[in-house]
This record gives sequence, structure tokens and C-alpha cells, in this order.
Amino acid sequence: MDAWSGAIGLPLIGAALHPLLGAMVQRATRQGIRLPVVLGVANLITLAVFGIYLKPDFSEGFHPVDALAVFNGILYFWGQWFSVQSVRKGDLVVHSSALGFKVLIVAILSAGVGLEKAGAGLIGGAVLAAIAVYLVAGATAERWKENRLTVWLTLVACLIFGTNDFLTGWKSNEIGAARWLILMMATAGVLSIGMLHPRWKDVRDVFGNSVSAWPVAGAGIAMGLQALVVNIAFSKFGEPALSNIAYSTRGVMAVFFVWGIWVLKGQGKGGLSGRQLLGAAMMVAALAMVLI
Repeated sequence: MDAWSGAIGLPLIGAALHPLLGAMVQRATRQGIRLPVVLGVANLITLAVFGIYLKPDFSEGFHPVDALAVFNGILYFWGQWFSVQSVRKGDLVVHSSALGFKVLIVAILSAGVGLEKAGAGLIGGAVLAAIAVYLVAGATAERWKENRLTVWLTLVACLIFGTNDFLTGWKSNEIGAARWLILMMATAGVLSIGMLHPRWKDVRDVFGNSVSAWPVAGAGIAMGLQALVVNIAFSKFGEPALSNIAYSTRGVMAVFFVWGIWVLKGQGKGGLSGRQLLGAAMMVAALAMVLI
């Protein structure tokens, strides 16, 4: 796999998994399972997915960059925490629309250290992608004003996730992608165990019932595969801003996924708005801009 197809193709695969992840999380929460439980279990399953695929080599002794990988795992966990809090305390549409700012953060950081060329294509594509995410999610200025806390929590999550993506693209090759990613996910896994500890009864209840167990396990597998392909793109090809623009298409894919379900059911509520279609077109334009 060459750099172009990997940096773009792998995040597109991750984006295609997003509707499945969203469906599993929604099914779990409709059954009364709390988001921290879903997230904590999913992180542990994600660690297992990474370990099975990557098979890291830890025969070498401690490397200073190992500490940075651990720090990146802390960022990964806290980015998830702020993201979950923004959803719990406000409007999911507002949360989804504000996530587009992560693309800009990664582009600025990558261009700032010379990891990616700060040309008009990269910056312009990142701006277009951020606007496209806002439009596709269906948010409005009024909804943002009504849900200021959701916006701020999401922006904090964007800053943390953006730094996490950037560091993986910038530093992971110094110790090898497999070692970096396992250290990162193992750290998030340990923090997740700490988060699950006071909720251990909830975890036992979830897996004591097959009806509640399968959507939580499904969310973990989907998140694990999604995180794996996207982080491999960041670490192996070292173009996290480009990969983030491709990964931002997850919102477009989710909208078209829902629309397709409505069409298959023969129901008329699933029509796409003009804003969403414009956002989808802008997302395609953003990808074209960075590639050209």
C-alpha cells in the first residue's frame, strides 16, 4: 500500500465503520446502559484488537519516546471523556457539528512542525472539511447558542484528540508504530479499568444478559477496528492532517447510512436537506483540494 492510498484509504475505511459504531452505541444506550460503561468496555476490547493485530516487540529496553506514547494514551482517554460529557450534557447534533474543528487543529500542528506542507491545499481542505462537518450534522447557530456547554466540551475534546492524532503521526516511528500504539491503548485501557471499577456491577449485569452484551461488544469491536486502521494511517504514513480530512467523511457516511435505511423501509422522513447535500459536496471538495 503506497502513501497516498494508505493515508486516505485507511481513514475512509475507519469512516465507513462509524455508522456501525454509532448504531451499536445507540442500541446499548436505549437499553439503559450508561455511556461510561460502553466506553470503558469498548476501550478494553480495542486494546485486545490492537494486540492481536500488531504483535508489538518489547524486547528493547525503555525509550524516552515510550513516555510520550503513554502520555498520548492519557490524551486519548481524556478526549473520549470530554466527548462523552458533551453528549450527556447537551445536543448530539451540536456535538457532531463541532467535531469538525479537530481537522483544523491537526492541520495547524502538523504544518507548525513541518510534518506536512502548510500549503493552500492542506489548510483550505481542513477549513472546508470543518465547515462540511458542521453542515452535514444539521446544526444551526441558534442550537449552538442554546448548547454552549456542549460546544465548549466538544472543543476541548477536539483539542485533545487533535494533539493525540498529531503526536502519533509525528513521533510514533521513533519506536515503531506497533509499540507506540500498544502503549497508547494500554494506557487508555488502564484508565478505563479505573473508570469501570465503581461501575463493576453494571458491567456484570451487561454481560450477564446476551441482549445487552452484544451491542456493547459490537461497539467495542467496531471502535477497535476503526481506531486501528485510522491510527495505522497516522503512524505509518505521517500525514495526520490529510488522514483526518479523509476520516471526517464519517459524518457524511453516517447521514447517508441513515437516509439509506429510511429509503429501504419506504418511509419519507429520511430525505436529505440541502445543507447536508452541500456539506457532502464540500467534503468531496476538501479531499480534492488536498490531493491536488
